[in-house]
Formats: sequence, structure tokens, C-alpha cells
Amino acid sequence: MDFRTACEETKTGICLLQDGNQEPFKVRLHLAKDILMIQEQDVICVSGEPFYSGERTVTIRRQAVGGFGLSIKGGAEHNIPVVISKISKEQRAELSGLLFIGDAILQINGINVRKCRHEEVIKKINRNFPVNQQTVYMGWCEAREQDPLQDRLYSPTFLALRGSCLYKFLAPPVTTWDWTRAEKTFSVYEIMCKILKDSDLLDRRKHCFTVQSESGEDLYFSVELDCDLAQWERAFQTATFLEVERIQCKTYACVLESHLMGLTIDFSTGFICFDAATKAVLWRYKFSQLKGSSDDGKSKIKFLFQNSDTKQIEAKELEFSNLFAVLHCIHSFFAAKVACLDPLFLGSQATVAAAASSASTSKTKYTT
Repeated sequence: MDFRTACEETKTGICLLQDGNQEPFKVRLHLAKDILMIQEQDVICVSGEPFYSGERTVTIRRQAVGGFGLSIKGGAEHNIPVVISKISKEQRAELSGLLFIGDAILQINGINVRKCRHEEVIKKINRNFPVNQQTVYMGWCEAREQDPLQDRLYSPTFLALRGSCLYKFLAPPVTTWDWTRAEKTFSVYEIMCKILKDSDLLDRRKHCFTVQSESGEDLYFSVELDCDLAQWERAFQTATFLEVERIQCKTYACVLESHLMGLTIDFSTGFICFDAATKAVLWRYKFSQLKGSSDDGKSKIKFLFQNSDTKQIEAKELEFSNLFAVLHCIHSFFAAKVACLDPLFLGSQATVAAAASSASTSKTKYTT
């Protein structure tokens, strides 16, 4: 990938830094419009030539695992260029020796990104990534502690939507290995996100959302601004859509009248129930035939399908060991179907909020 970069207008200087554990060492200070950056002196220059003097074109190729090894910040929505905010050790960006923290990204593969929003630049960087490696969101938020005895009600948490998963970190992932050490990891199509209305808020914080896990656990998060909340909402819906489109179908084990069965949710054909031993299909219905469903909040789901010939409603009840994962998966597939029919769906906050609220309680009903 070709990056054309330029350093932000900064004030720079050299000083000694001591962290208390070792001898003082030289660092370069970069004071930009909204951030002070401290860099080790030995990674600033190549052959004694400073790289903050103008534009240059750098070509790097992403690794099979780990991508380019850089993080970015800024964007047109903040009235600043997108700049490199972190470079991972031993990754492609660092190994090139040509990219540095504070570089402003001006072009990507010949496309001018000077006036692009942060999300647009991420999409252009991700364009050649396989879907299961694309990162659609990374950012800090505040997680509400579930233990009321904790000294702090909220703690900083770093969330990332990458490929099939939502990752919850204590600190941003820097290396490929860091992605395997997330505090929690969730499959995006088996969780439910709800943007909270004022009546649902637990305290004075206004910009909050919850994530209900596949086990039914509710995680409560807060962000600073309304635009941050909107960005998270769009990113979550996009990540879910991309993953459903990639996997196309998902099968869950279930029980019908003491017999082990399987329920397949197929993006193209709908719902298929079959005998786990013989693979014989017991029944199948399209998504459009599902007229409603309810659950007992524990293990059972009752589906109400409309027979395409008689137009009569046919009730089907199945029992699952992972109720919430199944409910959330059904919702994700329905949301993806709507997104295919209406491309504006992913950008419609009202539609997404309404869809999410339909499955926010322990007992859920779906209607079409």
C-alpha cells in the first residue's frame, strides 16, 4: 500500500528523559496542535536526515497476520489531518524505517485523503484486507463496574471491532500477540448492542450503550460525545453485517421433544430444522414467513411461522442450551437482510436503535 505522508506543523526539541529505573536517555518532543508526543531519539531520523521537512511516498505491504502495524488518529471531523499515532514494534511500518509517529497521511494508493473523515481513511486502509481481518472500530470508552463495592464506578476500556469479534482490552493492542490477550472476546453476530435512551440511563452520563453477551450478561459503556456514540453504533452494525455476509449460515444444536435436533439459520434460505442423527429435514421456512417469536428467558424459543399455502400460523418450539446466542444471531441475520434491501439501513440510527431495543430484555419477542 502506498502512503503519502507529511508531518504536522509541530514544535520539536531534544531533552533527557528518566523514568526512575534506568539512566536518562535522549528523546525528541513534538508539540502539535492537540497532543504532545515523546519519541526515542534513535527512531526519529534515518542517516541523520529529519523526516519532518516535507511530503514523501512510502510503499509498505501488509503482513499476513498483523496488518501494517500502525494506528491513526484525527480526521476531517476534528479539523485535523489523519496522523500516525502509534507504530508497533517489529511490524511492517516500523521495519520500513520510513514512517514515524506524527506523520500526516495525505494519500492512500493514490487517493487523496486530506479531507476524509477518520472512518473513511480506515475503510481505504482496510480495502484489501480479508473481511475476517478488517478493523472497523477502535477506541476508548468507560465501562461501568458491575461490582458495587468497587472504588471506581467506571474504568477506562479499549474496544475494537475486528473481523468476527468484539474485543475488550485494558490497553490498546500493539502487537499481533496482543489480540490474543483481550480481556474479553465476543462474536459480533451473537451479541446485542443497545443505544440507551434517557429513561434507560443509570446515572448522569448521557452517551451510553449496553452490549448483551451470548450468555445474557449486560455490559454498560459510556463515551464522551454524541458523535462518538453514533460512530460506535455505525461501526457495530457494519461489523455485524460484514460477518453475517461472510459466514452465510450458522447451525445450533437444540432439542425437540427429547430428540437432538439442529437449527440452521441460513442467510439465503431462512430457517431449517433437521434431525441431528439422520440429517433429515423436519421443516424449513423463509425469513419472511417468521411472523413472531417469544422465549422464556432460559432455554425455549417459540417460533410463529406462516404457512405459504394455507396462510395459517404454525408454532414451532425448540430448546437451546445457549438461548441468548441464538436470539442475537437471529436478530443479526434479520438486520443483515434489511441492510441488503435498504443500503441506508447501516446509516440509520433510528432504525438500528429500534431493532436493538426489541431484544434488550431477558424475554425477547421478534415480529416482522
